Amino acid sequence: MSQTESAKLLVTGATGFLGQAVMARAGAWNLMAIPAPRHLLGPDGAAAFAAFLDEVQPAFAIDAAGVVPGRGDVAANPALTRRWIEALTHARCAPRLVLVGSAAIYGTGAARNRATREDDPRQPVTEYGRAKLAALEMGRAAHETAGHDIQTGVVFNMMGAGQPDHLAPRVFIEKAIGADGGRYEVGPVDAVRDFMDVEDAADALIALACHGRAGDVVNVATGRPTRIRDLLDAIGARTGATWDSRASGDDSYVCYGDPARLVARTGWHPRFDFDTALTRAMDAVYANRGAKAET
Repeated sequence: MSQTESAKLLVTGATGFLGQAVMARAGAWNLMAIPAPRHLLGPDGAAAFAAFLDEVQPAFAIDAAGVVPGRGDVAANPALTRRWIEALTHARCAPRLVLVGSAAIYGTGAARNRATREDDPRQPVTEYGRAKLAALEMGRAAHETAGHDIQTGVVFNMMGAGQPDHLAPRVFIEKAIGADGGRYEVGPVDAVRDFMDVEDAADALIALACHGRAGDVVNVATGRPTRIRDLLDAIGARTGATWDSRASGDDSYVCYGDPARLVARTGWHPRFDFDTALTRAMDAVYANRGAKAET
């Protein structure tokens, strides 16, 4: 899995949920992870960003920076991708760049009876999904018109240490722990998702940086379909809490990813199965709650 010689991996968004995991996993690939200063992605940072690339001379880069739903203006995401492209255009040393995409780009185009593939329709239904699709298309255009070595890893649902507290499954874990063996309410439970450990996602993105193809779009997914109610039951088995959904209407949206292209390009396979990934995510929540209790 590791490279034969050490090389530099530049990470934008290095302090975020996924970025931290990329930084932590880089050593397993014999890579030197370098966090990019946040100001370089500002509106006036293109020249400074290019100069930084020439100074550091990373072989690879992963753009894990971005605005997630509930934490700011998600429409700003394409602008962050544009900063990268501007920097690559002006830099003498241009690394192979992996953009972090989102399964939200598929929307209503996701397959209902099988794993979603990269050539399935991209029909996002949320502003976040539309913004991430625009960023993906911007990266592909930069490759096709300017020859930049850019690819996109379309990441499905992650869980693990550092997950924001407003996203599932951490929301469910926190509610279950807070219920203290009692009942708690949730929303829709029949949707199907593809949950993976954040470190597995990080490994997949690093694998793409090392072995992927310029211009590619690749699902970062396990191919494991998990219904939300099954996730809740698994959390309940570990906490003793039970859930109650009073949601009405059709909530059976299915979106889990086909990892065949990722496996073919890189040989990647997840290190953690669903149960282990969930246990690790819950352990992280318990540890975080314990640390807060001590302060």
